[in-house]
Amino acid sequence: MKEKKKISSSPLCLISAIVWGTAFPIQEIASRNSDLLDTFGFGGFRMLVAALALVPIVLIFERKADHSRQRIVSTVKWGALAGLVLFTASSFQQFGIELTGESGKAGFITSLYLVFVAIISFFKERPSVFMIIALPFAVAGLYFLSFSNGFGAVSLGDLLLLICAVFFALHIIVFDKGAKKVNPLLFSCIQFLVTGVLSTICGLTFGTITTEGISLTLFPIIYCGIFSAGVAYTCQMLGQRNGNPTVCALFCSLEALFAVIAECIIESQIPTTKILIGCGLMLVAVVLSQIPSKPKKLNREMQIS
Repeated sequence: MKEKKKISSSPLCLISAIVWGTAFPIQEIASRNSDLLDTFGFGGFRMLVAALALVPIVLIFERKADHSRQRIVSTVKWGALAGLVLFTASSFQQFGIELTGESGKAGFITSLYLVFVAIISFFKERPSVFMIIALPFAVAGLYFLSFSNGFGAVSLGDLLLLICAVFFALHIIVFDKGAKKVNPLLFSCIQFLVTGVLSTICGLTFGTITTEGISLTLFPIIYCGIFSAGVAYTCQMLGQRNGNPTVCALFCSLEALFAVIAECIIESQIPTTKILIGCGLMLVAVVLSQIPSKPKKLNREMQIS
């Protein structure tokens, strides 16, 4: 039964990857007005929109949830911690992107959170042989999807992106730790609120936030707030609730694949050989990750017979 739950949780993480990947063109539109609404401001407003959009969902679908004092305190605690980690990861990511100036390279290094999740999770729950085999296929697939002319020299921006990948891995681990102690929808709402408030404060203090910038990026703010944050992160949380965090990270890392597909469709491009190889490697990794390991009981029975 537990194995079935892990497999059934994967479609929710896949939805997250699709939404995140196809949101890249929308985020690019927002970046064109960064002189009027900087990254902190855009991130802050979209996260606040996500939190606001989840309020009625929480009231409707969690009205019969456990509302004991202990449960609410636990949800607020874990939600605030996740929000702080998400804010830190997003900030390091944006600074890294600005310094490298290469979205493909940034996407690849960020997606290495898949490896960090596997390393951290190893001490709690040893992954199956198939999952271990799947990881190098996934990393190789991400490389082919992200680069056309090689990796290039390592820079300070790359280091910041690597730190960002560690924090995105910690974000997945934080929820895995608190999954059974929280109301998931309220948890998501709180984490978005914390991330949004911190980002907005940083935008007002260090960045640029203008009414004209908000007006020009209103559609990206609403779209990315409701879908890229509200829908995608909530699907990730619900999917990971009954799933292995490493498998969840693998499916979420498919956002790189869907980002490339979306770019090819929007710009009417024919996929290159490297993109096709990357897609194939990612597909192999996903298939391998979904092969259930044999139950220990069955192994013992086979040995006895």
